[in-house]
Order: sequence, then structure tokens, then C-alpha cells
Amino acid sequence: MMKRNIAIVAGGDSSEIVISLKSAEGIFSFLDKDKYNVYIAIIKRDEWAVKLPGGEHTPIDKNDFSFRENGEVRHFDFAYITIHGTPGEDGRLQGYFDMIGMPYSFSIFSPVSTSFSAFLVILS
Repeated sequence: MMKRNIAIVAGGDSSEIVISLKSAEGIFSFLDKDKYNVYIAIIKRDEWAVKLPGGEHTPIDKNDFSFRENGEVRHFDFAYITIHGTPGEDGRLQGYFDMIGMPYSFSIFSPVSTSFSAFLVILS
């Protein structure tokens, strides 16, 4: 049986990026590498990259959330979202994953996007 490729998605556009990256490292340390190929995917406003086992970063293709490793295109089977703030807690990332058909951990897009805005929550 082939091991599934898991993305621990970290980063974001807020000052909480440091916490997100530390959370990702913690989750990375707990996941069973005998069962899964685990990667940290770092998403920032101007850079989407995967941290490879040697520590180097390689770009993520935003068309399908794939990346290249050793000359081969790799696709993720699941995204574990650890981003605090935008785009992880406002529904943007979930909307993107929904559009490309990527399973992910977190709430579905609509409740996340409306609960992120205190103004919209008050109106609800």
C-alpha cells in the first residue's frame, strides 16, 4: 500500500505566523512517518512552498497544490490546516481546497468565513 502524502499547512498573513509554524512542527513530530509522507506546506501572501526533508523549500503549484521532489510531481492526499488568521481561519484556504477537491481538516467554508468576521457574527 502506498503511503499517503499529508500537507501540514502553516504560515498565513498575520502576526501569528510564528505560532502557526511552531504548531506545524509539533504536528509533524507526532505523525507516523511509516504510514504517511508528511510535509509542511508554508503559505504566505507571496510564497507557497513545501519544506522538503533536507530543509530546502520547493514551490507549490497553486493550480492543484502539487510540488516537485527529486524531479517528480507529488500531489497531496490531505491538508491539515494550522494557519491562524488569514487565509486559514477566514475560509479562503478552505474555499480553495474545495475548488480543487482537496480533503482538509477544519470546518467547511461558509461557517468559517462568517464566524471570522465579528461584524457578521453579530448580525447573525
